[in-house]
Amino acid sequence: MDVKDTIKWFLEGVVMGLANITPGVSGGTMALLMGIYERLIKAINTIPLKSPISLVKGEKETFLKKAKSVDYEFLLPLIAGIGSATILLARLIGTLLQVYQAITFSFFFGLILASAGTMYHRIKYFDIASIVSGVLGFLSAFYIVGLSPFEANHSLPIIFLSGLFSIPSMILPGISGSYILIILQQYEYLIEALNRLDMVVILVFMTGAVTGLFSFAKVVEALFEKHRRATLIFLFGLILGGLRAPVSRAFLADPSFIEWVLPATAGAILVSVLDGLYRSKAK
Repeated sequence: MDVKDTIKWFLEGVVMGLANITPGVSGGTMALLMGIYERLIKAINTIPLKSPISLVKGEKETFLKKAKSVDYEFLLPLIAGIGSATILLARLIGTLLQVYQAITFSFFFGLILASAGTMYHRIKYFDIASIVSGVLGFLSAFYIVGLSPFEANHSLPIIFLSGLFSIPSMILPGISGSYILIILQQYEYLIEALNRLDMVVILVFMTGAVTGLFSFAKVVEALFEKHRRATLIFLFGLILGGLRAPVSRAFLADPSFIEWVLPATAGAILVSVLDGLYRSKAK
């Protein structure tokens, strides 16, 4: 194992972790920009989930063969980087949400609004079916964000579902898993749980995340392959409808004009720059 490559993959994991925990920014986009996206997807898909069954059946050689096929030298430092960045940034974001709520959510608003714009640029044209898909996405997000705290609870089944639905988004370019958590009204709660090391909540979320990574992620990829435009427009509507969350949270703190406009502008510029790099890389 090359030490330089290990450090490089760890630092790339740090970049992905920073992106994943920031609403409006996609870890998948960052992986694409750094040139590791295809290797990441391949490494995930080659993890043999059924290999323990082979071991139980006594098929030791089959188990060892499948286990050795995993790209450990790449995945382990990458995951370590993602985890390190997530823990460190969670503490910073937790503080910002408490002390600078209006500015933080204004910044998130700019990030998310610009990400909706980048999603729009990927839609070539609209038809009736896709418009219905977009309206459905908008209404779904708008309704979920508007649920009362009692309805949008933090029970363990809800935490599991949050991991299930948000993690696949984190590995797809252009889709922010953290924003999915904001729409589900679990983002702040999970940041707090991470900072206080609430292992029950963290383990339940990770269980949902792993389940989603190896099952729902393939469904999302299939939707992109077979119904790309309708899926993009649904996500476009989802992003727009979910903007209700950062707007309502920011204005609860009664921000001044400067506190609202400047952070939002900074967030929008950041995503626009990243999207420009993403599109040039894709070409």
